[in-house]
Amino acid sequence: MALVVRLTQILEFLVAKGQATEMQLSHLIKVSEQTVRSVMTQLNQALEDVAVITRDKKMYRLVVKDYDELVLLLGGGMKALADFNSSDKRIAYICKAMIEQGDYLLIDDIADDLVVSRGTIQKDLKKLGQLVTIYDGKLESKPNRGVRLLASEFAKRLIFLNHVYDYYQYELEFDTDFFDLLDDLYDQLKLNQIQVTTLERALLLSMNRIQKGHIIEDEISNYYNLVVHNASLNDFFIKIEKKLNRNLTQYEQDFMAYPLNMTNNFPFDARLIDLVFINQLIRQIVMDIDEEYPIQMSQTALFEALKFHVTFLLNRTRFQYQEKNIFFKSIQNRYPFAYQLAEIAKESIKKVTGFVISDIELNTLAIYFELSLSEVRVDSTKKVALIANVGSAAKQMLYLQIRAILGDDIVITELTEEAANHDFAEFMVVFTTVPLKVLSSNVMEIQVANLLDDDLISARLRTLKNSILLDKSKVKMTMTHLNQTYSKNLAQMMSDLEQQGKVDAQFAARILARNQTASTIFENTLAFPHTINVGSSDIVLSIGLAPQDEISLIFMLAVPENLLPNWESDLVKVYDMIFEIVGKPELQHEILQMETLEQLQGLLKRKGLII
Repeated sequence: MALVVRLTQILEFLVAKGQATEMQLSHLIKVSEQTVRSVMTQLNQALEDVAVITRDKKMYRLVVKDYDELVLLLGGGMKALADFNSSDKRIAYICKAMIEQGDYLLIDDIADDLVVSRGTIQKDLKKLGQLVTIYDGKLESKPNRGVRLLASEFAKRLIFLNHVYDYYQYELEFDTDFFDLLDDLYDQLKLNQIQVTTLERALLLSMNRIQKGHIIEDEISNYYNLVVHNASLNDFFIKIEKKLNRNLTQYEQDFMAYPLNMTNNFPFDARLIDLVFINQLIRQIVMDIDEEYPIQMSQTALFEALKFHVTFLLNRTRFQYQEKNIFFKSIQNRYPFAYQLAEIAKESIKKVTGFVISDIELNTLAIYFELSLSEVRVDSTKKVALIANVGSAAKQMLYLQIRAILGDDIVITELTEEAANHDFAEFMVVFTTVPLKVLSSNVMEIQVANLLDDDLISARLRTLKNSILLDKSKVKMTMTHLNQTYSKNLAQMMSDLEQQGKVDAQFAARILARNQTASTIFENTLAFPHTINVGSSDIVLSIGLAPQDEISLIFMLAVPENLLPNWESDLVKVYDMIFEIVGKPELQHEILQMETLEQLQGLLKRKGLII
């Protein structure tokens, strides 16, 4: 592992937790405790006046001196310390050369410059070739001429900003007058440190490229510049035009302003959003969800909840802008059905825009779906509680991330761990790093643990409270032992349900038709065939156990056509239970050992899935 990667991992861990034992850090970067001590010495040297890491009885603590500079380091500043033993540093060098020279590069020349073998460079080029496709670019190779990058100017700048700048940021220099203009702009716009950093990068690189004659000539598609009328920004562009002695096209200004269009925590002009298109996109999401899981989800309500979030999501995806994932797996584990709906929304977005959103975006989408499922209005007064047993630097970052997700108008109340036994009824969401003892049924809990320790996150996920668990009396549940192939097992389960009078005569045909259009098999071991049960008002769940077959568990759900009032939440709880089981192979193994329905229900109750 390259030194800079170790330093960055340790720094992120300490920022998140404030402290760590020598053993924890040893496991984190997979070295001996003696090597940890050596690495910590190097990290302290790299931090200089930014922070200091103290050691007392094998416990390391981070003391932050300059928060703004620490944000810069976490944003990529430490990458400048990397050497060419790092593949990422070599790829950054190759990208930089290709973008700046705009011509073919000989592989042998690159190998000589970096003092590595030709084979190493060929491996790096293979990685680079895959990377640039994300930006609609490609590498072109020709015998005796070498390899070059074919991409638009827009794509080249994004590749430079996202994959080169952190390694070579100090080579982009301008006179002090320019930085005075920047400082005035930052003061006028009242930007936070992350916005300052990303905006400065975009402006420095853009001016560098424009001075060399490289202009963005086409409109940036699927991107909303919602600050185009900002007076301070436009005045800054006029001053830049005088400095460059040339006019800036609107496309150039759109690009330079992109860091202010990534989240909704900067004042924006909502009139510039194409609400017709956003509404069409959300309509597609609702249609795709309804086709897969027949729950009543209001398109109007979802539009009001998501219209701004989806707009900024598209902007972030267009620019491959990645935020820190402060939730890690807690959202997927805690709200599995909401996460599944987010997965469907991901495919809907791809279908409409061609964009593939990131896993981090999936987490934030899942939050909105959970709020919608819980009938918590996202557009109502937003009061949020934060209980965070973390360092001061991490706490400031959490504030920024929470505002980026839910908007700048939220009211965040910071509480101590002693408040963990309150019911939090006045809050819409509770972000916490500690287990909560009591929680009102209409309040959403989101676990926020450190960015690296998955085991700690899992250990801190509390048992689901009774008020949000599935009541087994609300579901007609059966269990069947099976010993044939999946298709025959499926046929047997459908036949049994029809003979018992629990499903209508066409239920089996609808199940088979759905299986033809969409896969209902998860992780190649668990199947979830489901469809409407015409004329029924009961939720029917048949669970098939087939330990001898590859698909060893089958959850067959008959969704009632005439769902009883107030029972839709119970249907959602069935989905939650099933998708939680999907994510737990150990629990699947335990289920396969059950001999009776009563034993199975007892197991699910002990696991906190039903009451």
